[in-house]
Amino acid sequence: MAARYYKYNGKKLPSVTTITGQLDKPALTYWAAGCACDFILNEIEENKYTGQEGPPGPRLIDANLLYPIIESARKEFRKVSAKALDIGSAVHEAIERYLKTGKEPQAPSDQVLSAFLAFLEWLEEWDTWETLYTEHTVYGIDEDWMVDHSYAGMADWFVILNGKRYVVDFKSSKGIYPEMVYQIAAYRATDKSIEGCGILRLDKETGLPQWKDTSDTYEKDLEVFRILTQLYYATHKF
Repeated sequence: MAARYYKYNGKKLPSVTTITGQLDKPALTYWAAGCACDFILNEIEENKYTGQEGPPGPRLIDANLLYPIIESARKEFRKVSAKALDIGSAVHEAIERYLKTGKEPQAPSDQVLSAFLAFLEWLEEWDTWETLYTEHTVYGIDEDWMVDHSYAGMADWFVILNGKRYVVDFKSSKGIYPEMVYQIAAYRATDKSIEGCGILRLDKETGLPQWKDTSDTYEKDLEVFRILTQLYYATHKF
């Protein structure tokens, strides 16, 4: 992931996701390997690589024809990742539009629609809600901290849920991972009036929401994020 920075009073600040991006993500290794394997299997099943007629399935293939398939497989995870990012961006845009205008997305893809419907289903679980900000840039510059340990980021949603002020981050990933928990804690720390925080995962395949309220672990999660911030500043020049 490319590093991202924000400007604050002429100073360059690392983004929250740049800081949490230092963490090892073992699940991504398995995912990338799976993308390559799926690509190879799908390509082998194509008749154009075998010169044989018949239904898809196991078949003999000239070893020389495997080389271009394998070379293409090396880059497949990048294509899949870019597509997932595009879907995630479209989901965020659809939700933001709905929160600001009350209008639903026009002719979205099946996956974007599934994620959006998951959001609406989750929203119905609350008696009352009121948007404070959407896609809001935040700056983590605490009076107790040196500026050299500061950060910035883009929080998805500041909202009042059943009378309690929350910051919520939307995800369309396969699961909820540790770095996401530290990310939302960092966003919450930028506003002392916020009383709770959580991650809302919107499954783009099943159309089901998954809500993880991280309010109870906020202090611990923030401490981890601050350690990561110190590590980032110690290992990077600005």
